Amino acid sequence: MEKIGIGIVTCNRPDFFKKCLVSMPREYTIVAVNDGTHAVDERPFAKFKDLTYIKNDTNIGVGKSKNKLFRALLEANCKHIFIVEDDIIIKNPDVFKEYIRARNLTGIQHFNFGYHGPANKRGISGGAPAPRYVVDYGDIKIAINMHSVGAFCYYTDTVLKEAGLIDEVFTNAFEHVDHDYRIAQAGFCTPYWNWPDIANSCDYIAEIQCSEHSSSIRPRDDWQSNIIHGVELFKEKHGFLPAWSAAVPDSTEEQVKR
Repeated sequence: MEKIGIGIVTCNRPDFFKKCLVSMPREYTIVAVNDGTHAVDERPFAKFKDLTYIKNDTNIGVGKSKNKLFRALLEANCKHIFIVEDDIIIKNPDVFKEYIRARNLTGIQHFNFGYHGPANKRGISGGAPAPRYVVDYGDIKIAINMHSVGAFCYYTDTVLKEAGLIDEVFTNAFEHVDHDYRIAQAGFCTPYWNWPDIANSCDYIAEIQCSEHSSSIRPRDDWQSNIIHGVELFKEKHGFLPAWSAAVPDSTEEQVKR
């Protein structure tokens, strides 16, 4: 089997990180980056076959921390790379093989778990998943979601080598959205506003708590200014806003399916 790697990013939520980590399969390569000031419980590390722990000297932000994970997993020759934020837990460890099976069946090389926070639940935290539509491949179903969510993501190594890593000019706002846009533009997944997920992903993955209530980014003094700066950077790079009016144009259902 091609090598599977999991990267976990944590920041000042040690209890979340422990729950996230212990839910992971033991047999895969795991890299964890701690971008916070809080120490984490390292006792569970010994239970894993191949785990690397990285503590950032200072807080560098989620995008740069995820790039550390990408680089470490690529250097470890992982072909299938999953990036997980610390408020995610795995309910069924078969989820990793399920995303790879979806990639092999559909050709899509980048998936986002769509149901972290309220974005793809009609804006209702804790609500039911509300994809735009579902594409039935017979053996597997693919949900198409409007909003790009970065809490649990799957990439092939080819995506990262050809589309590149996260642009580090962004700081804690829109870095994942910009990365997804570039991946879609490169042809590795469906178009912007139409982000793919396996349709039954909630059977495998859960959020510990909705992001509005537990985020380590939202309480920061620079949260709003980072959002404004991220919007400006996205417009400068791509000629469209990432959302709202004058945003990236949508695609028809037929275009997405094709």
